[in-house]
Amino acid sequence: MRALVGQFAPESRWYRARPVELEGQPSWTLGQLRVMWDGRFERNTARLVQVLLRRDWSVLAANGWPAQVTEHNPCEWRYVSGVGRGVHEARCGRALVGEVGETPAADERWAYLWEHGLGALHVYAAHRGRWHHLATLPPEVWAGLRPQLVVDVEARLCWLERGEAAA
Repeated sequence: MRALVGQFAPESRWYRARPVELEGQPSWTLGQLRVMWDGRFERNTARLVQVLLRRDWSVLAANGWPAQVTEHNPCEWRYVSGVGRGVHEARCGRALVGEVGETPAADERWAYLWEHGLGALHVYAAHRGRWHHLATLPPEVWAGLRPQLVVDVEARLCWLERGEAAA
């Protein structure tokens, strides 16, 4: 499931984001982002977003990468310890620019977008050709993120899908 990670422009619904090709659902991505933010980035949201916007990502993973992994195809992938496996700078294009009011690309399923001032994190899901806002995680909620909240965010898409099926 492809996801987008990025940041809104000031006072708008326009965003700048990078794709994450694998494991984009909240049960993986929110947990990984939270561990990165708390660990590698020492709760510095601006630095986390800056690093995320630097390249497209194959997967976000808040782990270190052993040498036997990083030696595999070093021209294509850049293994960033504590962040993930990203597309190498030489092969990476520009960040995507879009508006949450637009139709999401067919392969986009999730979006994780910080407010311009890096306050709250907003979670969106693509369903039936439009983005649906599922959650706003203010800094105090983000700082105390619990597994049950992550499950609830992901369940909201299921409720949306189930509600339409029943209608």
